[in-house]
Amino acid sequence: MDTRAVRYFRWLLFWQQQGRCCYCGEHVVLTYRPYDAARPYAATLEHLQRRADGGTGHPSNLAMACKHCNNTRGGRDWLSYASWRRKEF
Repeated sequence: MDTRAVRYFRWLLFWQQQGRCCYCGEHVVLTYRPYDAARPYAATLEHLQRRADGGTGHPSNLAMACKHCNNTRGGRDWLSYASWRRKEF
């Protein structure tokens, strides 16, 4: 995807998810400035099925997550991680 497509898709997910992380449900910050993108609640594109596990970059496999959740998910599957982050266990 080119830069404009990524920005549009990130904006579309932001709108569809009502500005919330797909894992923790907290509000995220949608920004394109590098120094804001380093914040823990900056919006990032997340592969629900990890690429290491055979996931693709297809839009059906992408969601918007805060940078903190995206960085701490590790090898856990997305549904278990979302339940853990929302303290549903």
